Amino acid sequence: MQPLRTLAFVLATAAGLVRAEDGFTSMFNGTDLTGWRGKEGYWSVQDGVIRGDTTKKPLGKNTFLIWDGGKPANFELKLSFRLQNGNAGVQYRSEELDDFVVKGYQAEVENTPGKVGFLYDEKGRGWMVNVGDIMEVSPTGEKKVVGKVSDVEELKKTGYYREKDWNDYHIICRGPHVLHYLNGHPTVELIDLDEKGRHLSGLIALQIHSGPGMVVEYKDPRIKMLPGTYGAPRRLFNGTDLAGWTVPFDNVKEANTFTVKDGVLHNSGKPAGYIRTTDDFGSYVLRLQIRHLTEGNSGVLLRMVGNDKVWPKSIECQGQFRAKGDIWNIDNFPMKTDPAHTNGRHTVKLHPDNEKPLGGWNDYEMVLKGGDLEIYVNRLLQNTATECDATPGKICFQSEGS
Repeated sequence: MQPLRTLAFVLATAAGLVRAEDGFTSMFNGTDLTGWRGKEGYWSVQDGVIRGDTTKKPLGKNTFLIWDGGKPANFELKLSFRLQNGNAGVQYRSEELDDFVVKGYQAEVENTPGKVGFLYDEKGRGWMVNVGDIMEVSPTGEKKVVGKVSDVEELKKTGYYREKDWNDYHIICRGPHVLHYLNGHPTVELIDLDEKGRHLSGLIALQIHSGPGMVVEYKDPRIKMLPGTYGAPRRLFNGTDLAGWTVPFDNVKEANTFTVKDGVLHNSGKPAGYIRTTDDFGSYVLRLQIRHLTEGNSGVLLRMVGNDKVWPKSIECQGQFRAKGDIWNIDNFPMKTDPAHTNGRHTVKLHPDNEKPLGGWNDYEMVLKGGDLEIYVNRLLQNTATECDATPGKICFQSEGS
């Protein structure tokens, strides 16, 4: 069986694609607080680390160290934090009020596994997304959990949070779509369509929480701006049925190869074929989670065009166990890949296998912008292609033996 879950689709409408880790810019010089400003007496730099300390001067209200590098809209933010006690947060897409107080999105920092990593709207709508959830907020502000990015209890077992040690945050904002990763684990996903309450750009800041004396440290903050604009995320799989999808092969239909159970799309692997979207898509970010329950093969086909057949003209992002991130060119699809990694139709991924063990969910993301393709496996860039035929096409999931 090869289940799939948590599909989200984001349309990228502007030119330009940032490659791999290129494009990240340091936000901190490691020596002093140049480029940052905060309430005097609470912030310092020690051993190359930004330190917030209220043990000598208690706070009556939350305070923030504000980065003066701009008000980014679409970006990836990475930094590490260590919390000795108390409560804190990483603020982004925020607005400054007064006396170093801000309002906006916050990635939670606290020594509580199962809560650290959640998303809060400081001075706004309050609680937004619990750890493990995909939350969609309607244009009028109603919240609805529409899927899962992680199982909270499984996260706790994996030790996704290292108490009183360094932890790595990765925050991604693309239009109204927001993602949190903690130590490589997806913790929340937000689709914020709330026209009055959402935040589409703003300041980045670091928090010290009010209350008993506390110490929090931050290091290596860096940002990668994502040029262009992004449309509203579109959920391709509703978790209930196959609306928006079609199975174009009678034998695959008759075998019930693709079924839906407990919010997950299951694929038995036999007979060979695929399920595909009814709509065509051109430039987009396609996100899904995929796992194998038995070792075997499968794949995600992008920009599939022409007649339905096994296999149709398309770009295959390999779904085989231990081979995710590989590319297969099907039916001479126009594209260019790295000659050093390519043998005929097959382009091997850039790095060693970084998949989860059998039965573990893998975060799989494909970014198609015009002729450029990037493939990420568990947030590691594993492959690229250029000069891909930009003709819009279907998105397909293969049934290929697993």
